[in-house]
Amino acid sequence: MNALIIEDESLAADRLVKMLSKEDDNINVLAVLDTVEKSVAYLRDNPFPDVIFLDIELGDGKSFDIFEEVTVNSHIIFTTAFDEYAIKAFKYNSIDYLLKPLKKAELATAIQKFKHYFAMSGASIDMSTIMKALRGKEYKTRFLITAGPKLYSVNTSDVAFVYTKDRQHFIKTFAGLDYTIDNNLDELESQLNPEHFFRVNRQFIINHGAIDQVFAWFDGKLKLQVNPPAYEDIIISRLRAMDFKKWLGK
Repeated sequence: MNALIIEDESLAADRLVKMLSKEDDNINVLAVLDTVEKSVAYLRDNPFPDVIFLDIELGDGKSFDIFEEVTVNSHIIFTTAFDEYAIKAFKYNSIDYLLKPLKKAELATAIQKFKHYFAMSGASIDMSTIMKALRGKEYKTRFLITAGPKLYSVNTSDVAFVYTKDRQHFIKTFAGLDYTIDNNLDELESQLNPEHFFRVNRQFIINHGAIDQVFAWFDGKLKLQVNPPAYEDIIISRLRAMDFKKWLGK
Protein backbone atom coordinates (compact mmCIF):
# COMPACT_ATOMS: atom_id res chain seq x y z
CA MET A 1 0.00 0.00 0.00
CA ASN A 2 1.50 3.29 -1.14
CA ALA A 3 0.81 6.26 1.14
CA LEU A 4 1.39 9.99 0.95
CA ILE A 5 1.56 12.18 4.04
CA ILE A 6 0.56 15.84 3.75
CA GLU A 7 1.37 17.46 7.08
CA ASP A 8 3.05 20.78 7.90
CA GLU A 9 4.11 19.90 11.46
CA SER A 10 7.41 18.04 11.14
CA LEU A 11 7.12 16.31 14.52
CA ALA A 12 3.59 15.12 13.74
CA ALA A 13 4.72 13.89 10.32
CA ASP A 14 7.72 12.00 11.76
CA ARG A 15 5.50 10.43 14.40
CA LEU A 16 2.97 9.31 11.80
CA VAL A 17 5.70 7.73 9.65
CA LYS A 18 6.96 5.75 12.64
CA MET A 19 3.45 4.70 13.67
CA LEU A 20 2.67 3.49 10.16
CA SER A 21 5.87 1.44 9.95
CA LYS A 22 5.03 -0.26 13.23
CA GLU A 23 1.41 -0.81 12.29
CA ASP A 24 2.01 -2.43 8.89
CA ASP A 25 5.37 -2.99 7.20
CA ASN A 26 3.56 -3.17 3.84
CA ILE A 27 2.81 0.56 4.02
CA ASN A 28 5.24 2.42 1.78
CA VAL A 29 5.37 6.16 2.51
CA LEU A 30 6.17 7.75 -0.84
CA ALA A 31 6.70 11.29 0.42
CA VAL A 32 5.96 13.75 3.20
CA LEU A 33 4.76 17.14 1.95
CA ASP A 34 4.06 20.24 4.01
CA THR A 35 2.33 22.74 1.70
CA VAL A 36 -0.52 22.96 -0.78
CA GLU A 37 1.92 24.04 -3.49
CA LYS A 38 4.24 21.05 -3.03
CA SER A 39 1.30 18.66 -2.83
CA VAL A 40 -0.22 19.92 -6.08
CA ALA A 41 3.14 19.62 -7.86
CA TYR A 42 3.70 16.09 -6.54
CA LEU A 43 0.23 14.84 -7.46
CA ARG A 44 0.51 16.28 -10.96
CA ASP A 45 3.86 14.61 -11.64
CA ASN A 46 3.47 11.23 -9.90
CA PRO A 47 1.05 8.29 -9.82
CA PHE A 48 -1.63 8.68 -7.19
CA PRO A 49 -0.97 6.84 -3.91
CA ASP A 50 -3.48 4.37 -2.54
CA VAL A 51 -4.14 6.55 0.48
CA ILE A 52 -3.31 10.08 1.58
CA PHE A 53 -2.94 10.99 5.26
CA LEU A 54 -4.09 14.56 5.09
CA ASP A 55 -3.87 17.43 7.56
CA ILE A 56 -6.38 20.23 6.97
CA GLU A 57 -4.48 23.33 8.05
CA LEU A 58 -1.27 23.70 6.02
CA GLY A 59 1.27 26.49 6.02
CA ASP A 60 0.04 28.06 2.77
CA GLY A 61 -3.66 27.26 2.95
CA LYS A 62 -6.19 24.53 3.64
CA SER A 63 -5.71 21.09 2.15
CA PHE A 64 -8.96 21.16 0.18
CA ASP A 65 -7.26 23.80 -2.02
CA ILE A 66 -5.24 20.89 -3.42
CA PHE A 67 -8.38 19.31 -4.89
CA GLU A 68 -9.28 22.51 -6.69
CA GLU A 69 -6.04 22.15 -8.67
CA VAL A 70 -5.81 18.36 -9.10
CA THR A 71 -8.46 15.67 -9.50
CA VAL A 72 -7.33 13.09 -6.93
CA ASN A 73 -8.53 9.48 -6.97
CA SER A 74 -6.68 8.43 -3.83
CA HIS A 75 -8.55 7.59 -0.64
CA ILE A 76 -8.24 10.04 2.24
CA ILE A 77 -7.63 9.64 5.95
CA PHE A 78 -7.75 12.99 7.69
CA THR A 79 -5.29 13.78 10.49
CA THR A 80 -6.69 16.90 12.04
CA ALA A 81 -7.81 18.91 15.02
CA PHE A 82 -10.79 20.20 12.99
CA ASP A 83 -14.07 21.04 14.68
CA GLU A 84 -16.66 18.47 15.64
CA TYR A 85 -19.18 19.57 13.01
CA ALA A 86 -16.80 18.82 10.16
CA ILE A 87 -15.71 15.56 11.74
CA LYS A 88 -19.31 14.38 11.85
CA ALA A 89 -19.66 15.31 8.18
CA PHE A 90 -16.60 13.23 7.28
CA LYS A 91 -17.98 10.30 9.23
CA TYR A 92 -21.34 10.58 7.55
CA ASN A 93 -19.64 10.47 4.17
CA SER A 94 -17.55 7.43 5.17
CA ILE A 95 -14.32 9.45 5.33
CA ASP A 96 -11.84 8.33 7.96
CA TYR A 97 -10.33 10.87 10.33
CA LEU A 98 -7.82 10.89 13.15
CA LEU A 99 -7.71 13.53 15.83
CA LYS A 100 -4.34 14.89 16.90
CA PRO A 101 -2.41 13.75 18.81
CA LEU A 102 -2.68 10.49 16.91
CA LYS A 103 -3.43 7.34 18.89
CA LYS A 104 -2.20 3.89 17.91
CA ALA A 105 -5.58 2.18 18.24
CA GLU A 106 -7.37 4.83 16.16
CA LEU A 107 -4.71 4.68 13.45
CA ALA A 108 -5.05 0.89 13.32
CA THR A 109 -8.82 1.19 12.99
CA ALA A 110 -8.52 3.73 10.18
CA ILE A 111 -6.10 1.53 8.25
CA GLN A 112 -8.36 -1.49 8.65
CA LYS A 113 -11.32 0.51 7.45
CA PHE A 114 -9.34 1.54 4.39
CA LYS A 115 -8.29 -2.03 3.66
CA HIS A 116 -11.64 -3.69 4.19
CA TYR A 117 -13.98 -1.05 2.83
CA PHE A 118 -12.28 1.21 0.30
CA ALA A 119 -9.64 -1.16 -1.07
CA MET A 120 -11.93 -4.17 -1.41
CA SER A 121 -15.04 -2.37 -2.62
CA GLY A 122 -13.25 0.01 -4.94
CA ALA A 123 -15.46 2.81 -3.66
CA SER A 124 -14.57 6.17 -5.08
CA ILE A 125 -14.11 9.43 -3.25
CA ASP A 126 -16.31 12.40 -4.10
CA MET A 127 -13.94 15.29 -3.41
CA SER A 128 -16.65 17.90 -3.95
CA THR A 129 -18.56 16.36 -1.03
CA ILE A 130 -15.42 16.42 1.12
CA MET A 131 -14.76 20.07 0.31
CA LYS A 132 -18.32 21.03 1.18
CA ALA A 133 -17.95 19.24 4.50
CA LEU A 134 -14.66 20.99 5.17
CA ARG A 135 -16.00 24.39 4.42
CA GLY A 136 -19.38 23.84 6.00
CA LYS A 137 -22.30 25.81 4.57
CA GLU A 138 -21.20 28.76 2.50
CA TYR A 139 -23.09 31.94 3.37
CA LYS A 140 -23.59 35.15 1.49
CA THR A 141 -20.57 37.45 1.78
CA ARG A 142 -21.58 40.39 -0.42
CA PHE A 143 -24.61 42.26 -1.72
CA LEU A 144 -24.72 43.53 -5.30
CA ILE A 145 -25.90 47.13 -5.30
CA THR A 146 -27.27 49.00 -8.30
CA ALA A 147 -26.96 52.79 -8.19
CA GLY A 148 -28.04 54.31 -11.49
CA PRO A 149 -25.69 52.97 -14.19
CA LYS A 150 -23.17 51.72 -11.60
CA LEU A 151 -22.83 48.35 -9.91
CA TYR A 152 -20.82 47.72 -6.77
CA SER A 153 -20.80 45.38 -3.79
CA VAL A 154 -21.27 45.78 -0.04
CA ASN A 155 -19.78 43.22 2.34
CA THR A 156 -22.30 41.53 4.63
CA SER A 157 -20.05 42.45 7.56
CA ASP A 158 -20.91 46.10 6.81
CA VAL A 159 -24.67 45.45 6.93
CA ALA A 160 -26.41 46.41 10.18
CA PHE A 161 -29.77 44.97 9.15
CA VAL A 162 -31.92 43.96 6.21
CA TYR A 163 -35.51 45.19 6.06
CA THR A 164 -38.70 45.38 4.03
CA LYS A 165 -40.66 48.59 3.55
CA ASP A 166 -43.52 49.26 1.13
CA ARG A 167 -42.91 45.89 -0.55
CA GLN A 168 -39.31 46.78 -1.32
CA HIS A 169 -36.22 45.21 0.24
CA PHE A 170 -33.28 47.17 1.63
CA ILE A 171 -30.02 46.87 3.49
CA LYS A 172 -28.84 49.47 5.97
CA THR A 173 -25.12 49.66 6.55
CA PHE A 174 -23.40 50.51 9.80
CA ALA A 175 -22.54 53.82 8.13
CA GLY A 176 -26.29 54.55 8.02
CA LEU A 177 -26.69 54.18 4.24
CA ASP A 178 -29.76 52.49 2.72
CA TYR A 179 -29.66 50.49 -0.52
CA THR A 180 -32.39 48.61 -2.36
CA ILE A 181 -31.71 44.94 -3.08
CA ASP A 182 -33.38 42.26 -5.19
CA ASN A 183 -33.31 39.52 -2.54
CA ASN A 184 -36.35 39.16 -0.31
CA LEU A 185 -36.04 38.38 3.40
CA ASP A 186 -37.25 34.79 3.03
CA GLU A 187 -34.35 34.09 0.66
CA LEU A 188 -31.82 35.94 2.77
CA GLU A 189 -32.79 34.19 6.00
CA SER A 190 -31.08 31.00 4.77
CA GLN A 191 -28.26 32.82 2.93
CA LEU A 192 -26.92 34.92 5.80
CA ASN A 193 -24.69 33.39 8.47
CA PRO A 194 -26.89 32.66 11.51
CA GLU A 195 -23.91 33.31 13.79
CA HIS A 196 -24.24 36.99 12.87
CA PHE A 197 -27.79 37.52 11.56
CA PHE A 198 -31.20 36.73 13.05
CA ARG A 199 -34.68 37.04 11.51
CA VAL A 200 -36.48 38.88 14.30
CA ASN A 201 -39.82 39.35 12.48
CA ARG A 202 -41.29 39.59 8.98
CA GLN A 203 -39.72 42.99 8.34
CA PHE A 204 -36.18 42.70 9.78
CA ILE A 205 -33.07 40.53 9.79
CA ILE A 206 -30.63 41.98 12.32
CA ASN A 207 -26.85 41.80 12.55
CA HIS A 208 -25.75 41.04 16.13
CA GLY A 209 -23.41 44.04 16.02
CA ALA A 210 -26.30 46.43 15.38
CA ILE A 211 -28.16 45.59 18.59
CA ASP A 212 -27.87 48.45 21.06
CA GLN A 213 -30.44 47.48 23.73
CA VAL A 214 -33.15 44.87 24.27
CA PHE A 215 -36.26 45.75 26.28
CA ALA A 216 -38.92 43.51 27.80
CA TRP A 217 -42.23 44.43 26.11
CA PHE A 218 -45.91 43.60 26.48
CA ASP A 219 -47.17 39.98 26.59
CA GLY A 220 -43.68 38.47 26.67
CA LYS A 221 -42.54 40.32 23.57
CA LEU A 222 -39.19 42.08 23.17
CA LYS A 223 -38.35 45.45 21.70
CA LEU A 224 -34.98 46.13 20.06
CA GLN A 225 -33.06 49.35 19.88
CA VAL A 226 -30.56 49.20 17.03
CA ASN A 227 -27.77 51.40 15.82
CA PRO A 228 -28.13 52.85 13.24
CA PRO A 229 -31.82 53.40 14.02
CA ALA A 230 -34.56 51.57 12.11
CA TYR A 231 -37.46 53.31 10.41
CA GLU A 232 -39.95 51.75 12.90
CA ASP A 233 -39.96 49.95 16.24
CA ILE A 234 -38.57 46.43 16.02
CA ILE A 235 -40.80 44.10 18.02
CA ILE A 236 -40.11 40.38 18.52
CA SER A 237 -43.11 38.17 19.21
CA ARG A 238 -43.38 36.11 22.39
CA LEU A 239 -42.91 32.88 20.38
CA ARG A 240 -39.84 34.23 18.60
CA ALA A 241 -38.36 35.80 21.73
CA MET A 242 -37.13 32.51 23.19
CA ASP A 243 -35.10 31.64 20.05
CA PHE A 244 -33.77 35.18 19.94
CA LYS A 245 -32.54 35.00 23.55
CA LYS A 246 -30.76 31.70 22.84
CA TRP A 247 -29.11 33.24 19.77
CA LEU A 248 -28.16 36.37 21.67
CA GLY A 249 -26.49 34.31 24.39
CA LYS A 250 -24.34 32.12 22.13
